[in-house]
Amino acid sequence: MQKGIVVVLLGFLLSGCASSQRNWANQPVEVKKNSPVVFIYPEMDTYREATVGVLPFQIPRNMTREQGEGVAMLFKDVLLGKQAFPKVLHLEEPYRDIQEALALGRKAKVDLVLAGKVNYALEGSQFGGGRVEVSTRLLNVHTGNTVWYIEQSMDQPMAYPKGSTFDLFLAAFNPPEIKPSQAGPVVPNMLARIAFDMADVMAGARSVSR
Repeated sequence: MQKGIVVVLLGFLLSGCASSQRNWANQPVEVKKNSPVVFIYPEMDTYREATVGVLPFQIPRNMTREQGEGVAMLFKDVLLGKQAFPKVLHLEEPYRDIQEALALGRKAKVDLVLAGKVNYALEGSQFGGGRVEVSTRLLNVHTGNTVWYIEQSMDQPMAYPKGSTFDLFLAAFNPPEIKPSQAGPVVPNMLARIAFDMADVMAGARSVSR
């Protein structure tokens, strides 16, 4: 089920890229996943039966509004798939600040509203260099208090080709290396992995997979 969620939602994210960025980083350079950093969390399991509304994610300038909506849908479906909350809705109206986020949550008659932000999403190149950082704030619409505040980032190190004289000599007598099949565009995959980790944390996990 989880794989199906990722496939469908990565397709949505990529469709939002088509008009502005046709080539996300997609080379087989290993990524480094940092653990989620939890700044605020509930001391008691008070919100297990709460309903949640997920707002469009705020995004950096190199992303489109459609991509922000796609990230929100990704988080909504992952939260449902992980059974972090019994009811999770996608709220389509954008917001500018926390007060507007709370107002939209009250309008939708949910208990909590997820206000997320993609702080940066860098495409990288065939040698790596992709980077993503996401922060999520889960707000109690009745009190205005922050229930969860989590940040997480992922990095794709640079992997430059060897450039010594001997390497260049060998390359002149050998055909170029055939690159292996790609697992999928790097930035959407990073966003999906972050969504799974944050959903696990909100569902009560003490640790996430590396």
